[in-house]
Amino acid sequence: MTEYWLISAPGDKTCQQTWETMNNLTSKQNSLSVNYKFHIPDLKVGTLDQLVGLSDDLGKLDAFVEQVTRKVSSYLGEVLEDQRDKLQENLMANN
Repeated sequence: MTEYWLISAPGDKTCQQTWETMNNLTSKQNSLSVNYKFHIPDLKVGTLDQLVGLSDDLGKLDAFVEQVTRKVSSYLGEVLEDQRDKLQENLMANN
């Protein structure tokens, strides 16, 4: 079985220098591992006001999606009026 490790290396001046140092020490000189890059994008940095605003928006969107989902469920129940026993089966997202 293949074993994968996800590590974080202390940074040099640039990401490329860190990568080359780690690669030289582990794969080229000592044959300890085969290394692959996994790019993690920079996180957006904002103000506390922006964060609070996004949190409020997320709450509103969550309530809206729940309301729409409940309406769709209700409409589907009306369409399946003769087959109410199949309502649960039709509401399942993943079978």
